[in-house]
Amino acid sequence: MLLACLGASFVAAPPRAAQAQSASVPDPAAAALFQAGRDLLDRGNWKEGCAKFEASMILYPAASTLLNIARCYEHEGKLALAWSAYQRAIVLNRETQGEERKRALEDVAQKGLAKIEPRLPRIKIAINGSAPPGLRVTHNGKDVPIALLGTVIPVDPGQQSISADAPGYEPFTQTVEVAEGKVLDVVIALRTDEEAAGGRRIPIWAWAAGGAGVALLAGAAAFRIDQAYIEGKQSGICDGDVQKNCPPLAFYDPAPDNTRKNRSNALFIGLGIGGVAALSAAVVGFVTAPKTGASRTAKLTTWPWVGPDGAGAGIGGRF
Repeated sequence: MLLACLGASFVAAPPRAAQAQSASVPDPAAAALFQAGRDLLDRGNWKEGCAKFEASMILYPAASTLLNIARCYEHEGKLALAWSAYQRAIVLNRETQGEERKRALEDVAQKGLAKIEPRLPRIKIAINGSAPPGLRVTHNGKDVPIALLGTVIPVDPGQQSISADAPGYEPFTQTVEVAEGKVLDVVIALRTDEEAAGGRRIPIWAWAAGGAGVALLAGAAAFRIDQAYIEGKQSGICDGDVQKNCPPLAFYDPAPDNTRKNRSNALFIGLGIGGVAALSAAVVGFVTAPKTGASRTAKLTTWPWVGPDGAGAGIGGRF
């Protein structure tokens, strides 16, 4: 049924002129558009009929016209706009002349609201944490006042697009589908540009394993250098053959150097195996580390050292 039929002669009556004019004389253009709209709706032509009501409303705002516009929105499935039009019609009806007519229009508006509200979808847009400076939020391309965040607002059924951006933060966009009668929460989760770049929360043990692996390999390299030094020394003294060409023991005893060479070789192998194992564990820790918001930068510095009594490596850095 058309809204004009619901209110009988009250809602079907054309809008009146402003109070400065005679209350019994309708505004000619507004009244003509109103009547044309009713005739078109009676013939089922909603598109053109609703356009007539909207034009009449521009010329002369009247509660009866706005109630018909609310019905047009409802017919189009624009429930939020229909709900808003009914609410506005109630306020505008305060200016309606005649108590009987005013009560009749009030009754039509309240019945329209009662019919729509159980079907009306709603969303609540909120932000995770505090709003950063310069925050801009839009809903279906229209700016949303920051004060409206956290408030349940009526919307039309269907897709709703929510976007947000702020200086220094990655833009946020989310599209949701809202069904009739449902309330949907949309939480804006802003990430800083650094967080958006992505990073990993590397566990401490992985850093420790990596540092130990580097140190062990540096130590292994130092002992290999020491082994090569002894081998070169013996090759020079023994003319390339320690077994046959070494001078008499009175001149050179190869036993201490052999002991040192064997010790360095054993340490080279042991530290090398340990270093490879430690670095392998560190790689596993780096690869399997969970992603975190902020990317982390680590600077690791190592330095090997070789002395007359042994060798080793130092490690330092900023994590």
